[in-house]
Amino acid sequence: MGKVIYDGDDFKRMLRTDMLALQRIVSARKFGIHEIRYKDTKIKVEITKKGDDIVVKRFRPV
Repeated sequence: MGKVIYDGDDFKRMLRTDMLALQRIVSARKFGIHEIRYKDTKIKVEITKKGDDIVVKRFRPV
């Protein structure tokens, strides 16, 4: 069983309700790009698997 790694400072400033919604998506092991609420707006996050760990980071297209 791995751990969940939140990459970036955006996740430290999230509201509790928004973070719980994100944790439900991670618990269900739904990998890929998802659109979630972030305060008053919506952002896209990318959930990937790296070894045993799950990495969650903000998705910013190039």
